Amino acid sequence: MSEKLKNLPKTMMDRAIFARQRSKEHPELIEVDNEMLPWIYCEDDNLWYSFDGNYSTSSPQEKAQKQLDHELKQLEYETNAVKNAMQRYEDNLYWSKIRQDILERDKHTCQICDKKASTKLHIHHICKIKEQGTEHYDNLITVCPQCHPKIDRNLYNPEWE
Repeated sequence: MSEKLKNLPKTMMDRAIFARQRSKEHPELIEVDNEMLPWIYCEDDNLWYSFDGNYSTSSPQEKAQKQLDHELKQLEYETNAVKNAMQRYEDNLYWSKIRQDILERDKHTCQICDKKASTKLHIHHICKIKEQGTEHYDNLITVCPQCHPKIDRNLYNPEWE
């Protein structure tokens, strides 16, 4: 018996010996995992036993497939994360351009109270997005932070066009 087997706990040593003996009787039942460790299937208990004394309900091929599936899912997740980040970046560029155009069109002035840009101005949707409003320039106006909550509470006002 090898030194490696002698150093194993008794149950593992028994399984390793069982796997090695069974492999002599049924070499066709052997599969090798990705670490080049032989495993053998036992129909009696539907388990796979390794030459190192481990056991599993999955074959080495099944484990390799699960690992591959996991890696593919991880790659898909990372790819989608990059795509989503790129989309957010493009959306931010798009919205920044619209925002700048609306501010310039409205001469950096609140369209409700005529206050000039002493603070950061907001861009307001006259007809809200959730009410089928759009990002078109004729649906956007410049407002100051004090007027924005007031007009958000009011319904659409055709006089703003």
